[in-house]
Amino acid sequence: MTADDPAANSTDSLDEEIRSLLIVEDDQRFADTLTAEFRDRGYRVEWLDSLRAVKSHKSLDFRYAVVDLRIRQDSGLDVITTIKQRSPTTVVIVLTGYGSIATAVKATKLGATAYLTKPVDADEIERAFLGDETEEDIPIPDEFQSLYRHEREYIEYVLAECDGNISQAARRLGLHRQSLQRKLRKYTPN
Repeated sequence: MTADDPAANSTDSLDEEIRSLLIVEDDQRFADTLTAEFRDRGYRVEWLDSLRAVKSHKSLDFRYAVVDLRIRQDSGLDVITTIKQRSPTTVVIVLTGYGSIATAVKATKLGATAYLTKPVDADEIERAFLGDETEEDIPIPDEFQSLYRHEREYIEYVLAECDGNISQAARRLGLHRQSLQRKLRKYTPN
């Protein structure tokens, strides 16, 4: 098959549909991290940061969606409802920093497949996408990538705990402020 072959183009389109992901998260740093991780894994990723953005998006036909439970003043539960109304087959994973049984049950009733408590990494989210299916298709990162990812996620977690205050986060991490800033620049996707 050549690139001009319609069968080849339909296969590429199908693969893109299967690996499409919507991230609904108001924390830009965390959203950037997830976006980079999933793009590295071959997903077509879009990021939205509010319920209004989700409602006004032209198409919500994504295979997967990762939705934060609290998006500024909005509820992620409303985001789940909107996604499921417009794309009932989307697999929705809910992320929260404040897990409770009541919201987990509500999210599940609205159509969420899984409910994960932050901090969470891309491997956990991808396993939640698969549910009861086999994990054979999940790429296993080598030890260096795993350590790098772990460091980045921990730094971002501490920074979030310090409400974005780099000086305070650097003190908690035992780093100089400039060292932490260099690390954060290194983690920012181009």
